[in-house]
Amino acid sequence: MGAVLTGMVVQSAVVSALAQATMPDARILGGILSESTAAALVAGGATFFLLLRNHQAVRFTDEVIGELAKVTWPTREEAVQATSTVIVTTVLIAVLLGVYDIVWKNLADLVLFTEG
Repeated sequence: MGAVLTGMVVQSAVVSALAQATMPDARILGGILSESTAAALVAGGATFFLLLRNHQAVRFTDEVIGELAKVTWPTREEAVQATSTVIVTTVLIAVLLGVYDIVWKNLADLVLFTEG
């Protein structure tokens, strides 16, 4: 993940630097890659190989994989039910807020003698 993020940051930086210098992001290798993509691939690859050689990073990754294996993931039915509950609750709250807004607006208009 660190290598991917490094690649994305490098590509954004190269694209931004080229734009600031009003230079095009030229295509290289017969039009297959742009300069920014090539820089991102090199930086991402270098980061990946450096992380592979870092024992602390490898141990951390192994621990994360071990913890993810212990997680009880919801079934499709449970995920759909939870998502439906969130959607229904959100719509209900939105409707209630809309009703409260209309009621308080009309009450304020009545008290302040203003028209809509």
